[in-house]
Amino acid sequence: MFEGKYGKYCIVDGILFVDYKEDLIFTLKVAKRIVQERMGFQHNKEYPVCCKLSGRIDSQSDARHYLAQEGALFIKALAFYVTSPVALRLTEFYIQTLNHQIPIQVFNDRNQAIQFLKPYSQRRIN
Repeated sequence: MFEGKYGKYCIVDGILFVDYKEDLIFTLKVAKRIVQERMGFQHNKEYPVCCKLSGRIDSQSDARHYLAQEGALFIKALAFYVTSPVALRLTEFYIQTLNHQIPIQVFNDRNQAIQFLKPYSQRRIN
C-alpha cells in the first residue's frame, strides 16, 4: 500500500484500488499529481483500476480532459465506485461528456465495480 497526497493506492488480485480523500477538488495540478503518484506506484505496469470517490467531489474542465487522456496511461479499464449521490451524478456526467480510450463505468456498489474489472485483471499484459 502507498499513501499519496490525495489518496491511497493498493493492488489486490490484479486490480489497482485508489481510495481518494474525501471532498476532493480535481484541479489540473491535483490531476497531474494523482497520475504521477499512480504511475509511480504501478511501476509502468498496466492494471484495471477501481477508484473510490467519497464525499463531495468537484472537478475543473482541464483536469477532466487531462485525466481522460494522459491520465489513462497504464489503465486497462476504469471503474468508479462512488459513495454519495452528488459524486455519482458528477462522475456519470464525466463519463458521458468525454471521449475515453478505455472501458469505463460508474457504480454505487463496490462488488459490482470489482466484477466489471475482473476480466481485465486476468488478461496478459503485453
